[in-house]
Amino acid sequence: MRTTAAFFDLDGTLCTEHLWSALYQYCRVHHQRRAVAYGYLFTHMALWPLHLAGILSKERFFRLWAKDLAWLVAGLTKEEASELFRWVVEERMAPAFRPEILEILHSHQSQGHLVILVSGAFQDLLAIIGERLGVNHVVGTRLEFSDRYTGRVIEPLCFGRGKAELLQDFLRKNHLQVDFGSSFAYADSIFDVPMLELVGHPVAVYPDKELEAYASQRGWRIIGGEDETRG
Repeated sequence: MRTTAAFFDLDGTLCTEHLWSALYQYCRVHHQRRAVAYGYLFTHMALWPLHLAGILSKERFFRLWAKDLAWLVAGLTKEEASELFRWVVEERMAPAFRPEILEILHSHQSQGHLVILVSGAFQDLLAIIGERLGVNHVVGTRLEFSDRYTGRVIEPLCFGRGKAELLQDFLRKNHLQVDFGSSFAYADSIFDVPMLELVGHPVAVYPDKELEAYASQRGWRIIGGEDETRG
């Protein structure tokens, strides 16, 4: 029997904090890996003018920003990374959860729906958030590991079409039968459209301008947008 599911993005949707900022703050507060953190920040900020000039697409810009975030954990052991991830969750991500979106998530849980966090955040970090929220299933960006984290991700990146592909692959591998027509997805970015379009009830949560326009055209529910609807 197929079940109703609810898929939740993290950054910008379930949480107002963004992972890159939280990791940067960890490095700054703990006086660790600051050279790497500054290098990451300045290198990727320098790409913005290329985007404005039309040389680098917005999607490519954000993909590089997400992919190269793995630099900040390069060389760490599992134990060291776990300490970092738990600080990020407890000190930065959890305090920034959106109460109204958490309420929706818990409502899905109380109805017995299959709840899955689907985010570009690192899989190991996302698992900690899932543990905190009582969510047993998470789909995130997988980090390459060989004795230590290498600073590279395992493709595909959990971003754009890759997010939808990884979610579907996760469902297949875990033999989870989902009724997509009755299911829900919550996300904030135009790049989340491939995941949102998988379900019968897509919801744009505090969407960027592109997603808000797209959602309005499609008649999707919008939470937190200028033209918010409560369908």
